[in-house]
Amino acid sequence: MLRLVYTRFFIVLAVTVCAAESQTWVNLPMNVPQILSDLVFDGPTVPTLFGTPPQVINSTLDLNTDKLAVYSSDCVLCAGNTSFDVSMSSTAKPLNHSWPYSTRAYSGKEYSDTLGFGGLLQIADIPFGLIETGGDPTLAYILYNGRLGLFPDPLNVTAASQHFLLQMYRSGQLLNPVVGMRFDPTNPKITIGALDPNDYQGHINWVPLTTPNSTWTFQNTFMIDGLKGYNGSFLPESENLLAVLDSLWTGISMPNVDTYVKNQGFAGNVRYSLNYKTGVASYVCNSTVQPYVALTATINGVDYPMDSLNNLLRPLASNIAPAGCCPIAPMNRSATVPNLNFGLPFLRSIYLAYRFPTDGCPGFYGFAFPSGHVNRTAAQISQTPTSTPTNSAQCLALTSPTTTPSPSFKTAQQMLFSAEKYSVYGSTQNNSVPLLGVENFPAIVWNSSLSNSN
Repeated sequence: MLRLVYTRFFIVLAVTVCAAESQTWVNLPMNVPQILSDLVFDGPTVPTLFGTPPQVINSTLDLNTDKLAVYSSDCVLCAGNTSFDVSMSSTAKPLNHSWPYSTRAYSGKEYSDTLGFGGLLQIADIPFGLIETGGDPTLAYILYNGRLGLFPDPLNVTAASQHFLLQMYRSGQLLNPVVGMRFDPTNPKITIGALDPNDYQGHINWVPLTTPNSTWTFQNTFMIDGLKGYNGSFLPESENLLAVLDSLWTGISMPNVDTYVKNQGFAGNVRYSLNYKTGVASYVCNSTVQPYVALTATINGVDYPMDSLNNLLRPLASNIAPAGCCPIAPMNRSATVPNLNFGLPFLRSIYLAYRFPTDGCPGFYGFAFPSGHVNRTAAQISQTPTSTPTNSAQCLALTSPTTTPSPSFKTAQQMLFSAEKYSVYGSTQNNSVPLLGVENFPAIVWNSSLSNSN
């Protein structure tokens, strides 16, 4: 009797791909946690296709860099649940040097290969880091599976021209030079090439990205009007400052957390605790009614409240805050420019559009309110921006998609399975499954004469 033993694994990728003639946009799911906890990986991941045939890598989305990296299938101490097997790709090319951003505990070699999204958008020969050692505890905590840098370097024209977004746009694949994102756990997603009107409500508030300085830590900078507290007034020293968006950080920086939590006009009627050694502020939350963290970012005349529960306000965490207290996201801002850093608590509270720079057009961020059952009033949604960028007609007249073709592709992992399905020995259910590598099993040759002699 022949008993078949098999290992079964699946990578599921549910996508919607939409196109108008030869130009296309793709709608991909984004994976985010239901709550921000500070105790586990909290970042967003996006299914990215690497290699030929494609392998699905759930890349960590990074808004303020152009770094592109995946974890090798034999990486030591790499964190995540997907990795890239370079031996399975027929188009992978070693570039014979180390990844430029390698460190002693986080390193690898640079390769080039095909990069794609949803089985429709793809660009060949995109350089990326193949990480072979992922022992840096700081990076392991914030980067799972690899890094998908969405921000072309504004200070390096050559590097920016090689970014996958610019390559896809210049090759005529994208309907628009734009990316739309929802980081909220209600309906997290990313669209590349168009903005889906079903994803947001209210006006898209476009603001230009400023020209950064090469000495700044972050370069995706824009101006904000200020930060408001519980009473609707601006926090001291928070007005007319440069801010950045950071999808790898779980905090929100403000001028002075002490001033915020100690002033009931800004924080409301809350009981607080301040740890001056760690910089963590927390609210007493051992009652049945959770305290409320009141914080609003005002951008170009529009107020964007940040959600409190499981967002600005974190779950009880005894190793971060005192017993009976919940940590809060606000932290003291850095003394260096850019002044304010808006991390995941802000991103999970808004809809974000990114119009990346192209010839004749600078970069823009667009802000709106997520659609669906979100905690926003009609008055908040109906707000209008104070001003409109002067080059809107040239740079922000986006085309709406009109058709929806279906994607069709197989991943490298799926291609390893047999086309034929086989019954499972001993199974009580009447089902059959494909097998991994069954075509490579040696054929069984029966010795009929030996069988008859017995």
